[in-house]
Amino acid sequence: MKVLILSWEYPPHIVGEMAWHVRELARRLKAKGLDVYVATYSSSNERVDVDEGVVVSRVKPPISVTSNIVVWSLLFTSKLQAAAAEMIYKNGPFDIVDAHEWITVDAALALKDRFEIPFVYTLHSLEKHRSANSSTPLNIAIEGIEELGCREAKCIIVNSEWMRKEVVTKISGVEEKINVAQPYTESWIDKVLESYQR
Repeated sequence: MKVLILSWEYPPHIVGEMAWHVRELARRLKAKGLDVYVATYSSSNERVDVDEGVVVSRVKPPISVTSNIVVWSLLFTSKLQAAAAEMIYKNGPFDIVDAHEWITVDAALALKDRFEIPFVYTLHSLEKHRSANSSTPLNIAIEGIEELGCREAKCIIVNSEWMRKEVVTKISGVEEKINVAQPYTESWIDKVLESYQR
C-alpha cells in the first residue's frame, strides 16, 4: 500500500503533539512495509528529504501565517496539492491520503477529485475545543471545513473514545465512519491500517 500523509506539522516544524504523532505514524507504517510519503510545511526552503525511509516533501506557502488562518491554509494546501501531484507524476498514484486536521482537508479533497484517491480524515481535535466554543466567522468557517472533511472522507480516525463521542455530537450522520486508533499503543497501527482498508 502506498500512502500520502498530509500534515502542517512534522519535525523540525513543531507546534504541538501532532508533529511527533505524524512522524511516529509515518515511521511505523514504513516499518509495516507500506510506501509512505508525507507532504508538510516548511518555514524555510522547499525540499524533499527522507526520514527513516519516509519521503518527506516540505512546502512553503507564499505568505506567512496571517491573522486569517483560513486564507493562509488555502494557500498552504495549494502547495500541498502541487507537491502531491509531482509525487504522483514521478512515482505513480497513491492508494490512500491520510489528511491530518482541518488545515489539510482542501488538499485531500482536490486529490480525491483530480486523481480519484480516497482519503481518511484524522482528527486530533475540533475547533470547538481549540476556541472554547467561540462563534466568530473564522471559527464557523473552520468548523465548516471540519464537517466537510468528515462527510467527504471514506473514514475518520480519532485518538480516543471521548473524541469519537465529541465528533458524533458535533457532526451528525458520520458515526459509522469513525475508527478509534489510540496512538502509541500496540493496536495503533493495526487500527490505522483497518481505516485505510475500509
